[in-house]
Amino acid sequence: MPNREGSLKQEYRDWYPGVVPGVWYPAEWLAKIVLEQRRSGEPHWEFEDRVPPNRHFLFRGGDSRPRTGARTRRSDNLGKAEAESA
Repeated sequence: MPNREGSLKQEYRDWYPGVVPGVWYPAEWLAKIVLEQRRSGEPHWEFEDRVPPNRHFLFRGGDSRPRTGARTRRSDNLGKAEAESA
């Protein structure tokens, strides 16, 4: 399965210097960029359930390993599989 990728939405381009809208990046790398922006950048915004947030990025592809304390797309899938097998 291909790695999970994210693409920055045009309207958030000023929030993430160095991330080009429309270019697909590994979601794991984007998670680090998003957390760094959230800690030290402007504007400040509230976390959603996941990092990187759906509001800021488009996503495609498969699996990613959790790298942060935040809920990840992989943990969502694992929780769903566990619930279905119960």
